[in-house]
Amino acid sequence: MTPEQRPHPLHSGERRLARILQAVVVLGLVGLLFADLATQGEDESSAGQDDIAKTQPTVTPESSPKTLDQATPEPSPTSTRPWETGIDTTLATVPIGTFREFTLVATGDLISHGAVAERAANAAQQGWDFSPLFRRVRPILAGADLAICHLESPLSRNDNDLSFKGTFRVPSSLADAIAGAGYDGCSLASNHSLDSGPSSVSSTLHHLHRAGLATSGMAESAETAGPAWYEPGGIQVAHFSVTDLLNGRDLPFDPPWMVPNLDVDRVIAEARAARGDGAEFVVVSIHWGEEYQSALTERQRSAGSRLLAAPEVDLVLGHHAHVIQPVDITPKGAVVYGLGNFLTNQPGDEKNPCRSCPPETQDGLIAWFQVQDVRGNGGIRIIDAGYVPTWVDREHSHEVVPIGVDEPDHVEPAILAASAARTAAVVEPSLRRLQFVAG
Repeated sequence: MTPEQRPHPLHSGERRLARILQAVVVLGLVGLLFADLATQGEDESSAGQDDIAKTQPTVTPESSPKTLDQATPEPSPTSTRPWETGIDTTLATVPIGTFREFTLVATGDLISHGAVAERAANAAQQGWDFSPLFRRVRPILAGADLAICHLESPLSRNDNDLSFKGTFRVPSSLADAIAGAGYDGCSLASNHSLDSGPSSVSSTLHHLHRAGLATSGMAESAETAGPAWYEPGGIQVAHFSVTDLLNGRDLPFDPPWMVPNLDVDRVIAEARAARGDGAEFVVVSIHWGEEYQSALTERQRSAGSRLLAAPEVDLVLGHHAHVIQPVDITPKGAVVYGLGNFLTNQPGDEKNPCRSCPPETQDGLIAWFQVQDVRGNGGIRIIDAGYVPTWVDREHSHEVVPIGVDEPDHVEPAILAASAARTAAVVEPSLRRLQFVAG
């Protein structure tokens, strides 16, 4: 099936406005470029190379999603970052009319433990409303051109068989909250994918598709298996999702397309096939690693290195450890080994203790990437990357808090600072923390 035949979720009005503003800015920069060149034409013969370079303004990678309410990004640092090596991103290298780029954000595990569902029930007149839990992070997620979640807890078909511990069947309205938070789609392959057997797959897909979300990592047939397709900024993106663990079951599962497993050779082959179908940027989400350990396993190191080296794969997003893990970035691509938790009840409470959960399970991040069609310099590449640290306010509201962007007054600043410091110790300097200023 070609990308054109794949269903795409509708882009929100915010994304359309962001792209229009982006185009206006780019056209303005191009106009300034030619105006500068015209005024300096008479002195061109005597100008040195440094002077010429000044007439070719570099496209400054933004430090935040474009539509964050009342915020503008601070300029990018001037130091060279790994993906910039050997890449010239000046407008002079981009033919007029062919400029394409997009921003992508990705987050860690979404698990509706019982305490999370209780908060959602308190927010609803009947049923469950998870939307308030995403309120503070929605502007960042919705402001990106492509936002990808990782849903680890399968959804119940009709909410009459809920389970929040051991095996998961969680309220179906979580799908609506995920869509409302600004996500475009989710990776689904995890150790919990078949908690209720094939019915976990059918019910989860039903509700996510009902909410307009694209999916990868679960399928009801061989014909519907494969990557999710997106087209942010006019660039074809294929998104795969695989797992290296499946509770109580052997991998590969039979049939293998229902919940695909991590087989590096097969993943690369399928990424190559997606390229043949028109993919220009390939993302692979992987459920792997050791729970509650920031240190990478040998399996992660080996598979991650091979995928990062493969020309068919551009970005790897890892989940499952429930704590943040390191990031590798090269001029070719990036591997975020573990995005940590995004919305869970870890490290637990008196009713639902998690004795093995460290404080880091309350931390998360929003990973942010700017991808650009760098003509003449290797094609479509990541040209900038950063993150926003997050923390779950389990005591008061179960909101996901974007630290440094929209912090609640009732949370002690020292608590948030400690969370941000734990995250920075793992992901920096590979990722730089995004800064926002009032604008």
